Amino acid sequence: MLEASVKTMVASRLGAIEAPAGTGKTEQIARIAGYMHGRWLVLTHTIAGRDAIRRRLAKLDVAASKVQVDTIAAWSHRWASAYPRASGLPVATAIRADSWPAIHSAAAKLVESGAVESILTASYDGVLIDEYQDCSASQHALARALGRRLRCYVFGDPYQAIFQFSKEDAPVDWAATALSVFPLRGKLSEPHRWNAAKNQALGRWLLTSVRESISSGVLDLRSSPSTVEWVKCADEEPVSALARHCWMKGQNAGEVLAVIDSSTRVARRAELAKRIQGTTIEPVAGACEIGFYSALASKEGIERVRALLDLAGSGYVGLNAAQKLKRVDSILERPGRVSKPPTEAELSLCAVAQRSTWTTVLDALESIERETGVRTVRPDLVNSVKATLRLVGADPSLDIEDACWKIANQKRQKGRVVRNRSVGSTLLVKGLEFDYAVVTPQACTTRFEWYVALTRATRRLRVLAPDQVIHFN
Repeated sequence: MLEASVKTMVASRLGAIEAPAGTGKTEQIARIAGYMHGRWLVLTHTIAGRDAIRRRLAKLDVAASKVQVDTIAAWSHRWASAYPRASGLPVATAIRADSWPAIHSAAAKLVESGAVESILTASYDGVLIDEYQDCSASQHALARALGRRLRCYVFGDPYQAIFQFSKEDAPVDWAATALSVFPLRGKLSEPHRWNAAKNQALGRWLLTSVRESISSGVLDLRSSPSTVEWVKCADEEPVSALARHCWMKGQNAGEVLAVIDSSTRVARRAELAKRIQGTTIEPVAGACEIGFYSALASKEGIERVRALLDLAGSGYVGLNAAQKLKRVDSILERPGRVSKPPTEAELSLCAVAQRSTWTTVLDALESIERETGVRTVRPDLVNSVKATLRLVGADPSLDIEDACWKIANQKRQKGRVVRNRSVGSTLLVKGLEFDYAVVTPQACTTRFEWYVALTRATRRLRVLAPDQVIHFN
């Protein structure tokens, strides 16, 4: 059943719905696509968002022929590269993080030109765009162009605008820019996410008091419901002490806990995951992975081993990276003269120093994993690295960065795996929901990050902070 405000919107050609977290936005998108006439294109920003919509469509038994769900980036690249003359996108354009604005702009140019209007109208009866507050200027240009050819409806929440773009491709202003093209038709207000968890009090608090707090810049936890817990914690609490606050009693099998920590301190997130016997949530083809390939390519000998162990030291628990490096150095300096025979992992690390191939790096990582007591704590990162190394090993003519992006695109299609205890940042948990969430003192730097962090848990929320009254920008 469509909400009244959504019914009002779909009675017009264009429109927008303000949709706070947990108010049934995904359900409404799925119902429009599933039950209204024709085939619909649903666009969102992240793999998590795309997967959530696909799951809801499946739950509602919507036929696959009724809807295409894609990320804005993937759809833009597919169409712009299919019609390079009309889009102006060079055929050899490599997919890199900094190439997306050009790809979005090319897709907008293609749609605006009218060159594919007959194909668009034959393919889709309308467009639904999720998380519109996260659109950049180039993505907004594409949405505007689509809205001139097809019915187009957008859903967004200005309180969740935490994505950062370049100055050249700035975030769209929800009120001034988005709503000038897609008129506001209403707002969703029922806390469905928390109602489903029989936690209506938390939902009402988040959608009323917390949203008011976001506007005022002051969050008072003294008036929070019983399922919100404040724990006094210093801003710069050592990880060992911080981890003690991140266990959630009563977590049952199948329930998931998210620890939301600093977006910039990647090593600390990994260390925190080790301490709580959890894993990290990682960006796809993130800075750590790209930096790892660059370090290996630029180093030789024992320094190459050091670069590998830097990654392994954060990616695994139960591995003493410093001791491993010292052992490998001794084996290389005194071959055949060490008192203790080298292990399989130590021999494979020696091969990394002796032969500058990607295959030796893969062998070393797999040997490390087989050692007793070693557990993967950053599986998303480690698995991406190994898949990339296998790909470039099978095709030596392939550049490591190209291999990385091929694997990244495969991962984007498969979606993110969230495990029972996960450590991430606001950007990495946005669009996801968990049974429990712990927000650390370093997790949020803006009011909108606070809103995203506070709305992730359905059952119980714990906030670690120096005071119960929190001031933010």
